[in-house]
Amino acid sequence: MTTKTAERSSADKLLFTPGPLTVSPSVKQAMLRDLGSRDPEFIGIVADIRQRLLALAGVADAGYEAILMQGSGTFGIEAVLSSCIPAGGRLLVIVNGAYGRRMALIARAHGIACSTLDFDENAWPDFAAVEQAVQADGAFTHIAIVHSETTSGLLNPLAEAGELARRNGLVFIV
Repeated sequence: MTTKTAERSSADKLLFTPGPLTVSPSVKQAMLRDLGSRDPEFIGIVADIRQRLLALAGVADAGYEAILMQGSGTFGIEAVLSSCIPAGGRLLVIVNGAYGRRMALIARAHGIACSTLDFDENAWPDFAAVEQAVQADGAFTHIAIVHSETTSGLLNPLAEAGELARRNGLVFIV
């Protein structure tokens, strides 16, 4: 039996749905090798990834931990919202698509005080309107936006949203 070098063939389907995504031949090749969760090599790889994530966030020596969790994008949103917004916190979700609406639904399901500011699904948010809403309310502690609204293909401008969060002392969730 021979192993063919991992190359994309015309028979491979391109996956464009949210969820399983098309991966490169090198990733597929790497996935052909099994490692158990207690294998020393696997443990070392996970430890390295966790340290690199902390370094990327600039908190490698600040007593934080990075925990790898497996799940869908929706699972990731729920994990962040349900664990990062304290009791008494208030969330503003900038909504311009299905995933922004889902963020608000998840927050409300967890009993998090949540407001939305809705914009057209094919347009960036009006950050002047967002700033006005934040300042008029005065009680928001967190602000969230979806980076890639895959339902419409829209990439939201994170730099503008992050700067607005910084100016107003809000925790920024993407």
